[in-house]
Order: sequence, then C-alpha cells, then structure tokens
Amino acid sequence: MQDRAQIVVIGAGIAGSSIAMHLAQLGRKDVLVLEQGELISGTTSHAPGLIGQMRSHVGLTRLLMDSVNLYRGLQLDGVSGFQEVGSLRVASSAARLAECRRQLAFAKKCGLQAELLTPAETLDKFPLLTGESLHGAIFMPTDGSATAPVLAGAMIRDARALGVTFAPHTAVTAIEKSAAGAIRAVVTDKGRVETETLVIATGIWSPVVGRLAGVSIPLTPMQHQYVETAPLAELPAKPLPNMRDPDNLFYVRQKQDFLVLGGYERDPRPWSTPIPRRENPTVQTFDAAHFESLLGAARSRLPVVAEAPIARGVNGLESFTTDGAFLLGPAPESPGVWVACGFCAHGVSGGGGVGKAIAQWIVGGDPGHDLTTMSLERFGGQAFDAATIERLACGVYRTYYDVVPEAPMLAG
Repeated sequence: MQDRAQIVVIGAGIAGSSIAMHLAQLGRKDVLVLEQGELISGTTSHAPGLIGQMRSHVGLTRLLMDSVNLYRGLQLDGVSGFQEVGSLRVASSAARLAECRRQLAFAKKCGLQAELLTPAETLDKFPLLTGESLHGAIFMPTDGSATAPVLAGAMIRDARALGVTFAPHTAVTAIEKSAAGAIRAVVTDKGRVETETLVIATGIWSPVVGRLAGVSIPLTPMQHQYVETAPLAELPAKPLPNMRDPDNLFYVRQKQDFLVLGGYERDPRPWSTPIPRRENPTVQTFDAAHFESLLGAARSRLPVVAEAPIARGVNGLESFTTDGAFLLGPAPESPGVWVACGFCAHGVSGGGGVGKAIAQWIVGGDPGHDLTTMSLERFGGQAFDAATIERLACGVYRTYYDVVPEAPMLAG
C-alpha cells in the first residue's frame, strides 16, 4: 500500500465514496480511501432506501436536494440507483395536517416542490391506504427510492477513474499527530500512511476512530428494523410513492413487487455492547417481537399488509446523535481532521450532498450551504460520556415522528 496521500478518507460507504469522488472532481486526486471490510459494507449495505429531502432547516434540505440532483444521473452497469417515485407524508390527525401546512410553506422557501393533498387525492396517490382518520398528506414529487450499493458503487467507479485509490480490508490501528495536534499519519494493519488531511466517515465506528485522533464524536448505534413482504399482486408495475404515516410511526416503500416496511418505536434499543468483529456487524438478529407494534400499526392502515406473509426481517445498526443532527466538518480540537457521520437514518438521503459539501469545505473553505447546526462546533467543546450520548440519542429516536408545533422538522 502507498505510504503517503494528500487526503485519507476512512470509510467506503455512501458518504465516504461521495466525499472521495467530489474531492477528485475538484482536483484533489491524491486521495486514499480505507475500509476495514468489503467496499460498500456497513450501514450502506442494508439501508431501506427512502430518499426524502425536506428536513429541519434550509441548509440541510438543500444538502439533500444536492443528493437527489446527483443520484438522478448515477448508474452502475446500466442499473439506475435512484427512482424518482415521490413521497407522501400522511396526516392521520388534525395536528399532523397543520404540520403539513407549515411544511408546505417551508418547502417553498427552500425551492423544493411540494403540494398539499386532500384525503381523496392522497388515496388516489396511494390506494392501498384506508380512508379512516385520513386528513390528507403532503406530497414531494422529487423524492424517491434508492439502491444504496448501486449509488455507492457508481461513485467508487467514478472516483477511481479520476485517480482515487480504495483499500478494502485495511483496518486503522492508530492515528499520529504532531506536538501541535495536527494530523500527521494514519497507521493501518497494512502499513503507515502519511497525510495532512483525514476524513472520518465510518458510521457507527466513528466514535472509536475519533478517539484515535483525540476527537469526540457523540453518536451511538441504534437498532433499526424493517421487514420485506412476500410479492403482492396488488402492487402496480409503476412503483407507488414512498409513504410515511408518522402518527402511526411507520414508513413503507414499494420495491419491485413487494413492500419494505419500517418505523420508529417508542421503546428504542441502542446497541450498548462493543461492535462485534465479524463480517458486516451492522446487521444484527431481527427481533420480531420488538417489531410487532409497528407491524400491527401498518396492518391497520394498509389492509394488504395484514394478508401478506413476511419474507425477510432486517435489524440494522444506524448512527444516532444526541440532537438528531448530522456531524459534519472540521474537528475543532484536531487540525486536519474532518468528520462526516451521525446521519440518524438519513445516510443515503444525505450521502451525495454531504460528499459535495465536505469536498468543497476542504478544498475551498466553504461547504456551499449553512451547516452551522451540523458542525461539531455546536457542542462548544463539551464531551459527553457514553451513557449520556445513549440517553439523548434514544430521546431523538423515540420522538422521531412527533409533531413539532412550530418548526418544520421532517424525519424519516
């Protein structure tokens, strides 16, 4: 392996791949991407793939709009990684409908296409729904569904074509810094690599890698489950829009001839034990009993699900932060170290835009959007202990779909 690179990116998931590709497009081609396992493993390999763009503030929403703009043009071996099927956020209560109205105004502010639908219009878009307690929905036509490994694979291909080197099965064991605290080298099980710029894009492993660099990264792995149904004859050839019913805590997307169904339970389960060392430890054993509350809610809202056998259950680990916001940008306590993680189940939605922003930030000093609420500087140098991080992250997870009275927060 090479013994020097101008920039080292740790992590070859969708965020790390996007960062490397965008750096090369900006002329920084002496980039080495390290991955402890196979390329495109980890959370990217099992993401449910719902791409939503509207979030809590203008900067983040536009970051996700950048992702969609990129994904529209990405293919791998002739296969598209993105389907622009649109998305519905259903209002099953009057309070949720009022939130949808606020979100519509916010979308217009961001330049994001959106429209408010009546109950009848909602059923026309998603006829599998029951009309009971249906107050309407907000529809985002440019949202869609992604196959994350295809998107990441396309970005790895394009990055390699521009000169970026990817090193799979290469574990980072130490990070060397100068007496002044600046990054000096990354030590791996394949050798030492001198560098002056290091990007940590390692998902649930980011706190572990951060500690090697003396950087506090406040996130915790959370168990996030979803199921896939058996094929359903009721599904149309043209995929239905993605649908979220936050009042009932679940989401659903059509994938080929079956449905993918997940959600956010009120009793979240963080992964408190050390991450096991095995092939793709971000996938854990599916817990059907713990998923039953979400499945029951979906069966009540979608009668077709009540009749459908469950073909597969996935329990994937997702990174959740203490405040529900991404962790992006330079590490204040360690010059030359950058962070891109803590996506709170938005990793695929964010990966494309995050890569563009981090690359622009490193090369030109400006990410292109106001990312103040996602900067590590928002913590003011405060370091949280593991128990506090877990407690706060659980609070984010269990309230993920709550109505926010004044702000336009849109999760999922």
